[in-house]
Amino acid sequence: MQEHLIDIIVPVWNALVETRNCLVSLIEHAQSARLILVDNGSERETERMLQEFAEGLGERALLMRNEINNGFVKAVNQGLARAEAPFLGVVRNTSVVTSGWLEPMIEAAGARLEAGIIVPRLVEGTGANSRRQRTGAVSITETGAGSFAALLIRKKLYERIGGFDEEMDGAGWCLKDYSRKAYRADFNTLAVHASPVFHTEPVLLGSAQRREQQARKSAEDYLQRWGTEQSFCMHFPKETDPQVFLRKLELLLTGARQGHAFNLLVPYRLARQLRKQGIAAPHTGIVFEQMPLFGVSSAIARTLQRLMGETPSCQSVTGIDGIPFPGIGDAINFYALEQKFRQAEAEIYGH
Repeated sequence: MQEHLIDIIVPVWNALVETRNCLVSLIEHAQSARLILVDNGSERETERMLQEFAEGLGERALLMRNEINNGFVKAVNQGLARAEAPFLGVVRNTSVVTSGWLEPMIEAAGARLEAGIIVPRLVEGTGANSRRQRTGAVSITETGAGSFAALLIRKKLYERIGGFDEEMDGAGWCLKDYSRKAYRADFNTLAVHASPVFHTEPVLLGSAQRREQQARKSAEDYLQRWGTEQSFCMHFPKETDPQVFLRKLELLLTGARQGHAFNLLVPYRLARQLRKQGIAAPHTGIVFEQMPLFGVSSAIARTLQRLMGETPSCQSVTGIDGIPFPGIGDAINFYALEQKFRQAEAEIYGH
């Protein structure tokens, strides 16, 4: 039997045209992969098409069939349970991959053994203008969660934590929960910005009311397991030493891996120095907000107003203890934030 570098699970529930487009793109642009097709109770026309694809691919495909739609997450877990390759992929049947989407993810996983979940560049749409979306450069950063539009899982991670929580929604909460479980098992979630995967929203099973109830229940379960995700705006004064900033950035990376979000108000000269050294935000949950050389107080006020408009619960933090946050009298000090994250590391993540 031929061994494959990656097994890609594709759950299918009807969507004949979209499914065919997805499979054709995978056959062309994932030639090192075996496709595990999970027919989740599709109608006869789609079922027949999947059978034809599987027969044509031979050992490069495994077709599984459910008589009824058991739900997307259960179908994903069915496929993962049959996967044998070192890397396990999940691709929605409404996604279309392009040339060069997969190789940079596998290379990133090879270079960073702590990478447990890897997400490609995702672009909403059908891929009709795919040539305009190509990129020559590849960038890698950590991120907060994967996406069922397309993701890659290291088999060693799956062996350690198992599949996705089938009681959660088949979207945001389920994916964030899996990334938190991965982090607890000492694996991180990466985003690899390279050639895109185009995706469109699938037809969802069940009523909108039932999906809302499941989303609320998923949010409650997530909160109970991992605590509340919070947003912070952190001020760094112009006197901030670059090495001090980088040490604090390491702690903030821990917070971002726990699901928190940070906007850092970085003084002009420090931001320029970081760029010259090629230092960028290490996580999509950490954003550098460069302040101007002049009119700093007004810029801080505008930025804080914008952030509060986007996330009213956003909390202000002093980046350097002892130096106040301009215009904010009750800002959290950095030491208190550090203690909060370290406590979560010990009590929730066991680090």
